[in-house]
Amino acid sequence: MPESNWIEALGLVAGTLTTISFLPQAVKVWRSHSTHDISLWMFTLMLVGTALWLAYGIMLGRPALIFANGTSLTLIAWIGWFKLRYG
Repeated sequence: MPESNWIEALGLVAGTLTTISFLPQAVKVWRSHSTHDISLWMFTLMLVGTALWLAYGIMLGRPALIFANGTSLTLIAWIGWFKLRYG
């Protein structure tokens, strides 16, 4: 496997692991409808930062960045929506 493929595979694995790290929180929020212990500022900053990483990945045409940050952005926005809805 060429070196560039290994680098892309490493990026995909890293992106997948960091993306799924939001799943336990998303499931907890969905089940409990409680977001009182979640910082709105943290999720706002994470949302903006992830959106910028997604834009960066799109500009570079890097699938690992696009996949990981697109998926993360969806989960972060979903949790943020619950935070705004349920406080």
